[in-house]
Amino acid sequence: MNSADVILDVKGLTTSFQTAGGCVKAVNDLSFTLRRGETLAIVGESGCGKSVTSFSLMRLLSRQAQIQGEAWLTGRDGERLNLLALSETEMEQVRGRQLGMIFQEPMTSLNPLQQVGEQIAEAMLTHKLCDRKQARQRALELLTLVGISAPEIRAQQYPHQMSGGMRQRVMIAIALACKPQVLIADEPTTALDVTIQAQILRLMRKLQGEVGMGMLFITHDMGVVAQIADRVAVMYGGQLVEMADTRTLFRRPLHPYTQGLLASVPRPGQSGRLAGIPGQVETVYGPHLGCRFVNRCAQAREVCRVDRPVLFVHPAQQLVRCHFAGL
Repeated sequence: MNSADVILDVKGLTTSFQTAGGCVKAVNDLSFTLRRGETLAIVGESGCGKSVTSFSLMRLLSRQAQIQGEAWLTGRDGERLNLLALSETEMEQVRGRQLGMIFQEPMTSLNPLQQVGEQIAEAMLTHKLCDRKQARQRALELLTLVGISAPEIRAQQYPHQMSGGMRQRVMIAIALACKPQVLIADEPTTALDVTIQAQILRLMRKLQGEVGMGMLFITHDMGVVAQIADRVAVMYGGQLVEMADTRTLFRRPLHPYTQGLLASVPRPGQSGRLAGIPGQVETVYGPHLGCRFVNRCAQAREVCRVDRPVLFVHPAQQLVRCHFAGL
C-alpha cells in the first residue's frame, strides 16, 4: 500500500468511560488505515465499540470519555492533523469540512424545527464556503444528487414530512455538503427496507466515486458489507479481532467470531434454523487475562483463558487476534 494514499491513520485508539462499576474500555487499542476512495467496513454485534469508534474520531463524546491514541487525517493541502490532539475550536473547523458523518437515526439527528434545505446549507455557511444564496443553490443541487425529486419543494419541508428513506438521503446530502475527504457512515441503512437500502448503497458508492473520499462504513449487517466494502475490520469487545479485504474475509474467515458472523447470514434457498453464536457478549469492565471471546468459542482451549492473544499478520495476509487462527 502506498503511504501517500492513506487519508486516515488511526493508531492505538482507546476510549474509556469511568462508571460506578469501574473503568469501561469501549474501544481498546484500535489501529487501522483508510485510503483515498476506499470503503472500510467496521462490523460486529451491538456493543462491540463500532459507534464509539466513530464518535471518538469525530470528538462528539461527553467529557467523561477519556480518548487516547492518535488519528491522523491528511488535509486537502497535505497537512496531517491529529484529530485526538486538536482543541474543540480546531475540531469545529474539521467537522463537516474535512470529516463528515451520517448518523444512525436521521429522525433524531435532523432538527425538527428547521427546513431540510436550511440544514444542508448550514455546514457550508458555517465553514464560510459560500454566501447564503449560493448555499441554498448548492443545497438544491445536493438534494437532486441524492435522488430527491422536486428539490425546491422538498428543501422547504421539515423532517417529519419526509419518509425514512428521504430523511436518510437528506443526511447524506448534509454529510457531503462540504465535500469531506473522509465520510463516516454509522449504520446508515439499518432502519430502511431492503429496496431503499439498495438504493442508498448504490448512491453512496456513486457519490464516493465522484467525490473521491474515503469511507468508514459501520454496520452489523454482513450482507451490506459484501455489497459496499473494499476491506473489513471485525470488532469484538472493543478490540479488532480480524481485518482483511472483503473477498478474502468472506472466502476464508480465520477468527471464530468472524466465522460465526458469516454463518448467521441467511442464504438463498436455506431452510431450517439459522446458525447463531452462543452465549452473551462479555463485559468490558476491568482487565481481561485471556481472549475476550473465550466463553463463546467452540475452539477455545485452556491457553485462551489465561493468555491474551495478540493481533498478528497471518500467512494468508489477514490480521487476526487468535491463538489458533487457521489451524
